[in-house]
Amino acid sequence: MNIISKILVLIVFLSTLNSISQTKQELENKKNQIKKEIKNIELKLSDNRKNKDIVISDIEDIKFKIDLQEELILNINTQLNLILDEINENEKNLFDLNERQIILKNEFSKMLNKSFKNRLNLNKIMFVFSSSSFVQAYKRIQYFKQYAKHQTKTLEKIKFNTNRISNLIIDLNSKRTDKLNLVNENEAVKKNLVVQYDSLNSQIIQINQNQEFYASQINEKNKKVLELDKQIQKIIESAIDKSEFLTTAEVKKLSKEFNSNKGRLPWPVSNGYVILGFGRQPHPIVKTAIIQSNGVRIRTSKGLSARSIFNGVVYSIIVSKTKTYTVIIQHGSFFSVYKNLKSIAVNKGDEVFTKDLIGEITTDSANGQTVLNFSIFKDGKAEDPTLWIYKM
Repeated sequence: MNIISKILVLIVFLSTLNSISQTKQELENKKNQIKKEIKNIELKLSDNRKNKDIVISDIEDIKFKIDLQEELILNINTQLNLILDEINENEKNLFDLNERQIILKNEFSKMLNKSFKNRLNLNKIMFVFSSSSFVQAYKRIQYFKQYAKHQTKTLEKIKFNTNRISNLIIDLNSKRTDKLNLVNENEAVKKNLVVQYDSLNSQIIQINQNQEFYASQINEKNKKVLELDKQIQKIIESAIDKSEFLTTAEVKKLSKEFNSNKGRLPWPVSNGYVILGFGRQPHPIVKTAIIQSNGVRIRTSKGLSARSIFNGVVYSIIVSKTKTYTVIIQHGSFFSVYKNLKSIAVNKGDEVFTKDLIGEITTDSANGQTVLNFSIFKDGKAEDPTLWIYKM
């Protein structure tokens, strides 16, 4: 293998190690976020008093906690697989180095034997003195020096790499044991969560026995959501109806850029989970209650803020009777809507950029849930955000 090939192999190897390291760190960060969210749910559940107003919320929290725990287990398993791949690769490298070391040691052993039998040092002297010129003699001396130096450096390098990889394998095996313990621990917690969920069956029975009561509560909340959705729809339709709206070059350019990023737009929160999808659907617990969703509901952590999914301009801000904010951002002929904000960091007409903070999301004082209602509109019609947001 020539020097250029060796350099290329080294670059690829180092790039791969760097990529693996980044992936492991990303997974570790994600795992910590999930564990933090689980802890928040556990604290909230322990503080809640079971009554008709929060029974549904508690059941949702338990189901959500189970989902988080399953994702946590998957996260750890992925990290474990990465570590096992590293172990296998390093074991292979160690084997190759050991094989090379054996070959070199055999070569040195043969050289020593030959030197002893043939008095190699004397032969070297004779070989040098038999040179036809001073230059040839000098080159022969340098050859012996360089050969010996090369062999010594090669052995030292192999010994160094062998020790380094051996230590790495010990470290990786230790990590593998830690990860396996975490997997087992999380499997146990998952089983415990199933038991907890089963223990809430009595509350589900209570809900089933009081379907009318809970359905009326949900329908009342949904009615308020629909009123706000109609207001949002009216504002967006009014913007679309403006004669000059779609002909502006800047609007066309921004619309094209937004559309070209379909499926690759960032989440409107730094971390969170979709708890209600797009469209008309039965309530996940009270099946007799029907929900019409013009977007998605994203469960996130207390204190987090919504953020813009793309460059745009704050087109409108709505303040509800309960003093929560809705922010509508225009992205050409597209609009993104962020509902249920406690406070806002933007004003109407402000230019915003991708991932700019818009406002803090409200945390419900009754059930402790922090939920962002998020929508995307194209040409005045609501679109399914999961088609636009990356891995939603």
